[in-house]
Amino acid sequence: MMSTIFPREDKSELLFKKILEDEDACARLSETFYGAIDPDQTMVGGYLKPQEFAKALFDAYTNRDLSALLMALTQNSMFDLLRNSYLAPFRFNEDGKENPIILTDDDGNLRKDLDVEVPEADYERFHREFRHMEDCKMYLAHGCRLNHAYDENTMDVVEMKSFDHYGVLLIYDLPDTVKQQETEAQAYAAVLDIVLKLQRELPTATVYYGQDVVKEGERGYDELGVFLHKHLLKKNFDRNLATVTKILHS
Repeated sequence: MMSTIFPREDKSELLFKKILEDEDACARLSETFYGAIDPDQTMVGGYLKPQEFAKALFDAYTNRDLSALLMALTQNSMFDLLRNSYLAPFRFNEDGKENPIILTDDDGNLRKDLDVEVPEADYERFHREFRHMEDCKMYLAHGCRLNHAYDENTMDVVEMKSFDHYGVLLIYDLPDTVKQQETEAQAYAAVLDIVLKLQRELPTATVYYGQDVVKEGERGYDELGVFLHKHLLKKNFDRNLATVTKILHS
């Protein structure tokens, strides 16, 4: 096992327990932590109360769980930070919830089973630009960015949504070199060049990825989705689409 920078203190649980039982001790720990980050004390404290912050900090230390600490500080896990920095794709339908929600069928018509209301202007603009393409499928979709945090009262991990958006979702089958990766993290590394190129050319585009998201019989297929926010529909859509196609094919 890889060693830590400093030797870990054995049997620290009793000390942690006594600190957690004292509100003033937790407050001083929180103040010291944020004071070390911002010596001028202009930084606003974290979103957790001092006792909840201390518990998250001790749990992270005990379990060697960096994401536990990051959620206490930033309301993001490690991969939330990567995704929200556009350094890793968002996962299709994370936690079993449809995201993005595909609003149209393969022919560009609105689905009849929708639980969300689609702005008429967005659909009309999409329908004018809709086309069948050989290398990808094109849909109107509604998506949101996700991150994870602790509930302030229960300390349960909760999912948080932000930045709801409508736009065009382009779905591509992934090449064999990506499908052969064993884990999602390995696949993310394989498509990182695509993600970075898209961010340089189309900074507001969002990339989605899913392993085995398409099923044909007993076999699953990986897919990559490029979400073009609706403002990219308003002008130069052909040029934006050509940019995505060039990057994906490279």
